[in-house]
Amino acid sequence: MRRLGRYDVVVVGSGFGGAVSALRLAEKGYRVLVLEKGRRFRPAELPRSTWQIPRFFWLPELGFRGPFHMRFLRHLTVVCGVGFGGGSLVYGATLPRPKPAFFEHGSWVGLRPWREQLAPHYATAERMLGVTTNRHLGPADRVLERVAHRLGRAHDFGPTRVGIYQGPAGERHPDPYFGGEGPERTGCIRCGGCFLGCPHGAKNSLDANYLWFAERRGARMLTDTEVRVLRPDPRGGWQLEARRRLGPVRAETVAVRADRVVLAGGVLGTTELLLRMRADRSALPALSPQLGRQVRTNSEALIAITSTRPELDLSDGIAIGSELRTGEASHAEPCRYPHGSGLFRLLAAPHAPGETLGARLRELARRLLARPAAYLRAATVADFTRSSVILLYMEASEG
Repeated sequence: MRRLGRYDVVVVGSGFGGAVSALRLAEKGYRVLVLEKGRRFRPAELPRSTWQIPRFFWLPELGFRGPFHMRFLRHLTVVCGVGFGGGSLVYGATLPRPKPAFFEHGSWVGLRPWREQLAPHYATAERMLGVTTNRHLGPADRVLERVAHRLGRAHDFGPTRVGIYQGPAGERHPDPYFGGEGPERTGCIRCGGCFLGCPHGAKNSLDANYLWFAERRGARMLTDTEVRVLRPDPRGGWQLEARRRLGPVRAETVAVRADRVVLAGGVLGTTELLLRMRADRSALPALSPQLGRQVRTNSEALIAITSTRPELDLSDGIAIGSELRTGEASHAEPCRYPHGSGLFRLLAAPHAPGETLGARLRELARRLLARPAAYLRAATVADFTRSSVILLYMEASEG
């Protein structure tokens, strides 16, 4: 076991929570160590298609160490990012502020005037992430705009607010956000590759802002390192043990001590670590029995829509370029992938509602038999991403 010494703060995870914590703590002069189980990607190492399976997916048991992780659970599928930058590597870069109603619900209501108190911090995050309004609406966005007009909700349609550099397409530019102190950026070419990690350097993922400055303020970054053990240190503070990957078949165990620990490994990573430590009598057996409960998803439904009109290129644009607010707590967005990224067509099937698996299978068969030619045409389009859009419907209400 290799010992890494003692730090003021160890941050576990390099996604949004971990990256912000690392920077702000480093700015205050703390000795900070960030542990990330995924790898650090150079733009050229990111996938350009979903079919580049070992480069796209995170499945380390098979040697796949890409940024995209899918977990299939009983009632839902969880998608998250793994790597230096966490979820920012594979999210669509949409960064809306919460609607006023958000601050009027939940267990935090009444504790503070949250909307007013958080407003300057939202402004800081928007500045750090380079948030701006999407300037280009592609064919899929125009289709959603027409739907909004037909529904009488034209005023509820609009471009998204995104963390993407929209300078001259394909041109590299010295840091446009931080007075020259940040990394150079490349103007978005509207290829639809945001969910792949943006191999062109246009998406403002965390490695281009919070993590970039945290490292330059003295924070140490250790990637390919997964924390396995967290327990109190008898001498004060905390002990952590982690497995660090050294190569395809080589690894080492590292140990580190810390005065404080920030757990920022995401809903899955942090919760699973704490559940293991609660079961370990030498670690954290007194953790609350509420651990792992009251976990919420984004309440998203993904609906694939395929056109048989060959002149349409629905992949043109950023991953999520527009949104239609369908209610006080719901909205729909067209999502796209770049050309040749049709892997997810393997998960697409006619929408078949039902209370049980058997009921859904019967409804699926009924719909296929009712319109076999239409479904066959949709399933056999030459370029799924050019001809299809994934409509994301999200609802924030209870139930």
